[in-house]
Amino acid sequence: MESPEALSESIVRRLLSLMRYSHRFGHQLQREYGVSGRRLSVLRFLLDHDGRSLGDISRYLNLRDGTTSPLLESMAQAGLVSKTRCTTDCRRVRFSLTEEGRALAERAPLTVFARLRLELPTLEPAELHEIDGALERLLSMADLDPSLLE
Repeated sequence: MESPEALSESIVRRLLSLMRYSHRFGHQLQREYGVSGRRLSVLRFLLDHDGRSLGDISRYLNLRDGTTSPLLESMAQAGLVSKTRCTTDCRRVRFSLTEEGRALAERAPLTVFARLRLELPTLEPAELHEIDGALERLLSMADLDPSLLE
């Protein structure tokens, strides 16, 4: 049986590998498709959930509206998404994919988190609870600054 130190090091290495892969994959997406992982996440979300609001997209990305709003604005300027004001409440805006955004979402590979969003629901609930509990414990142990979680 492995020592607690060896197991701990293995856990940290796996987390670092996941972070490194995600970072490198994001650079690859930018080089090959001209889009960041975050932008691709928005495109994939809208591919499956057309006409969503800023708040819906922010919740999906786990970001504040103030961070998501400029992202969506730049994506609209780039011709990847379109904005439509709600007819019953002019303060609300709905976002949809343009043809260019749809084509990009359909041809670009899945990000690591998109793959996790597809694969995790296939696990048994007990296993999902185990994973969730372990990740919650890791986040607690890391003593994260909440202001840096976005």
